[in-house]
Amino acid sequence: MDASPVMATVPTELLARLIGPLHRGRVTREDQEAVVQTMTALEGAAFRDLKYRLNATGDHHDLEHLVFDDLDEDLQDVLLEHIAAQATGEPSPDLRVLCDIDDTVRCAIHDERYPRGTVYPGVVRLLTELDSGAAEDPGRVGDLTFVTARPGGPLGLVEQYTRDDLAELGLPTHTVLGGSLLNLHTKNAIAERKLQNMERDHLLFPECRMVFIGDSGQADGDVGAEMAARPHDHVVGTLLHDVTGLDAAERAAWAARGVHVFDTYVGAAAHAVRLGLLHPEQAQVVATAVQAELEAVGLEGEQAARMAALLEADLAALDATDAPPAG
Repeated sequence: MDASPVMATVPTELLARLIGPLHRGRVTREDQEAVVQTMTALEGAAFRDLKYRLNATGDHHDLEHLVFDDLDEDLQDVLLEHIAAQATGEPSPDLRVLCDIDDTVRCAIHDERYPRGTVYPGVVRLLTELDSGAAEDPGRVGDLTFVTARPGGPLGLVEQYTRDDLAELGLPTHTVLGGSLLNLHTKNAIAERKLQNMERDHLLFPECRMVFIGDSGQADGDVGAEMAARPHDHVVGTLLHDVTGLDAAERAAWAARGVHVFDTYVGAAAHAVRLGLLHPEQAQVVATAVQAELEAVGLEGEQAARMAALLEADLAALDATDAPPAG
């Protein structure tokens, strides 16, 4: 008996709750087959909705973990083929927002403009606007994903700590794609893990566009440029937070590869408007948040003067930014 008509009548929220326990702990072959049969019985909007619900579990048992860690290779292939088939001919206006953490969300390693641990003024507002404003359904869960080479740790505990730490910032529902200790020894290893994570995200959501937000301190520019150069052509662009003092020539070279450098998150919002990822009024909301949060940081002396100059330049650039024509 074909299970498709029956599954089509079951709410995807209920299906997600039923599938969740099947890939926690030891996942038997029988459980794997049940998950794949349930998911491949759905098509169209119902299938896409189930994917996003499974990707917003609040822990490391998300869609990426299910597909790439819990399924045997043959069943993984079956499910990925179904995902690809459901995306064929149905591009989505929805935007996958992939974001680095260190020196992108928090000042952590290379950036000397802020005290260590500072959450960058406006970053939460920008991510929120990208997640809600660029989506077909603003309330849909699962668009924001943090890409890092940080190890997931046993039972995903380090990844869960990272997720909980980010959740305290007031971010929208999000997932975390982590790495392992083997990925931390060189910048190239970090880049390779981030590329793998981004490629996996594309395999899971091939119908969506993608933007990557990273920083100049490691290899995020190369990661974004490499993804943009791949044949699936779904990366809209990379927004690169300058924490190393890139000069005009370096910024121009990055821009030629689809990597857009910014100093403050007002500058990031201006790039997002030019790329058609934000409406101008959303960018102004980000600008207001940056100004208020920068004042709250309480920088003094040379640091305060430096950031004030960068902010003034980005505000002027935002005011001069034109959004692309609709459609």
